Amino acid sequence: FNVDSAILREANGTPVLRGTMLSGLLRDGAYRLLQLPPLKKKNYSEKELERVFGSPRQAKHWHIASACPQTPLAEGRDSQTVQRVRIDPRTRRAESHKLFSLEEGAAGQVFEFTMTCAEADEAALDEAALLVAAARNVRQLGRSRRRGLGECLICLSAVEGVDAAPPNWQNWFLDRFYDRWIQNTPAQRDASNTANFTVGSKELFPYQGESVRLRLIVRLDEPLLIARRAPAGNQFETCEFIPGATILGTLANKAAQRNDLSDAQIYTQFVSLFLRGGVNFPILYPAYHHQNSLYPTIPAPLGLLTCSVLPFSESGDGHKAFSANLCERCPRCNEEKLEPVRGFVILRRKGDSHVYSPNRSSELHIHIDEESGRVKEGQLYGYTVLDAGQYFVGELICASNEAWKHLQKMTGIAEKTPLQWRLGKARRRGYGKVTTWLKRCDEEAPLWIQLPLEQRITDPKQPISLTLLTDTIISNHWGQQAVSFSEKWLEDVLGLGAVQIKDTYARTRVVDSFNSHLGLPRWRDTALTAGSVVWFTLKNPPENWQKHMESLERGGIGLRCNEGFGRVAFNHPVYEQREKLTKSNIRLNSQMRLGDSPSEDTFVENWEEKLNALLPQKLNSHFITVARWLQTHSTQPPQTLAEDIKELGSPDKNLIKAIGGKREYGERSKDNFFQNDGRKSLQKICETLMSLAQEDANNHQRGVEQLADTIAALAHDEKGEP
Repeated sequence: FNVDSAILREANGTPVLRGTMLSGLLRDGAYRLLQLPPLKKKNYSEKELERVFGSPRQAKHWHIASACPQTPLAEGRDSQTVQRVRIDPRTRRAESHKLFSLEEGAAGQVFEFTMTCAEADEAALDEAALLVAAARNVRQLGRSRRRGLGECLICLSAVEGVDAAPPNWQNWFLDRFYDRWIQNTPAQRDASNTANFTVGSKELFPYQGESVRLRLIVRLDEPLLIARRAPAGNQFETCEFIPGATILGTLANKAAQRNDLSDAQIYTQFVSLFLRGGVNFPILYPAYHHQNSLYPTIPAPLGLLTCSVLPFSESGDGHKAFSANLCERCPRCNEEKLEPVRGFVILRRKGDSHVYSPNRSSELHIHIDEESGRVKEGQLYGYTVLDAGQYFVGELICASNEAWKHLQKMTGIAEKTPLQWRLGKARRRGYGKVTTWLKRCDEEAPLWIQLPLEQRITDPKQPISLTLLTDTIISNHWGQQAVSFSEKWLEDVLGLGAVQIKDTYARTRVVDSFNSHLGLPRWRDTALTAGSVVWFTLKNPPENWQKHMESLERGGIGLRCNEGFGRVAFNHPVYEQREKLTKSNIRLNSQMRLGDSPSEDTFVENWEEKLNALLPQKLNSHFITVARWLQTHSTQPPQTLAEDIKELGSPDKNLIKAIGGKREYGERSKDNFFQNDGRKSLQKICETLMSLAQEDANNHQRGVEQLADTIAALAHDEKGEP
């Protein structure tokens, strides 16, 4: 706030150099290297840059993470705000309304980032040599780098996953760059490393037995962007949750890279797991994080209404929330209408907030022309992302214990082990890095329901609510998809006999998806949105109605259940039994907890209070000179300033000695104000400087500058007391 151009920060306040910028800097450094005569005669083409940095037609093999400070400073000490003005070139004067402010990162900060490649062959080492050489060729970053800002130095500090053990890794890679890229030709990637597919047998692998439930917790280590449809050109807005298709695609890609899918048996197993219901991958909803515990959330049901005047929100209960089948008007206001609750409802009995929305932020990116080094016209991209440091939870369901073992073997995942995944868009450029945690929860209550069915439904002939916990796709025999609740499809899909609808609240949305392997959009579906609800009664409930409802809640209804669609709940406790949600918290393992955030900078406020207490209320205008002197010498230690300021206004003793002593110098015609009338006030300033000397040395310069500003403000009145 209060600045026109602020530096990019993470959600916890630490400054960050996003991976997109670092990738661009390294690409620019490599491009300028290849234009030098020793490399230009090798006739390297754009393909050499594409193989390392990627292009729309070729995904790069390297992940370039964002750079974070090695030792984060408190906000306020890691930057400074400066004012600039634009000068009219004709009049040489400041133009009207052209004063602006910039936030500049403090010099001397050390940032660290990683570049990761899944392979460690000769081609990868040659690419790493080019990256190291390109990094050493970068000398400025950020804006105004042609005007004295942004000077930097990038050095290689450590290498992992390489068999060699040289005394200096940076020199080793630079020597390799000289040998492979200048003297010879770098190794090419083996095309056989790409996944090969085949057509397996038509018979799928049978999974029989009790299903296995696993709780999946995801912690965002980097901002996450899972883009919806771009509403306008270059603007990308993220979903507020992690779709099941994203989890499916991530694990399927790991399985494809680890296994030979040209083998018919392995391919059949792959299809059985990922495409034919062997595993149902969950949609992950945001979790409310409080004191190292997570509380799951669900999208607010449309049948959960609240007062339009004081709604049920994050700031408090307001006039609470009410089930739509019980109230038509707010019981407290009597005449005010009700409206649906917005956001995600926390499954928690008590707490400071009952509605939660994940934190999001907007970031802008530009495309730099390689030849001119300037921004290409129209190449501005906007990302609305989920901030790092948030948690998402869901339940992954395997058809049997054997399916869970096959999934572990094919993907390399494990239970109760922190796993590093990359999700969403721009995951090779500083976005999408997450840490995941899997834990079996077969004996625990369902994550998004919490209460067993027998506590929610005691009489099947009473009105029952069916709430869609995730988007649900219902299709008939002719391929038509439901856009509302109807008795016909409820009877066919639920299998509970004839039903009679009492009340419904429903919305629909279009589900678009994309096949990353083919590079083409997938089919478009119409889904009933999560939170849609219907109240109905069973005319003739079957004898096994309870087991059948439990299987529907566990397996889901409709199409694409393996991608997380179709999860439902009967008589969800969020309507009338919220007081029973007493055991919904999930205690985080120590390996999944967030690290310490930088401490808040309170020096400025505390020092201002000390200045008001130590300094006089008014100062004579002569002290303007003291303020200027302190501002000029603010880099010196406070103890030194306190000693030197005592002689302020007196002639320099060394100068008197140089011109022949006091006899040649003579007597002053006027008394020294600071040694007479202003002596007490000057003594107060000395005591203030000695008090500043007791503070952290990193705050000394700021403290002296703030002292100078305070003295200047107190000394503006000519009638100030001496």
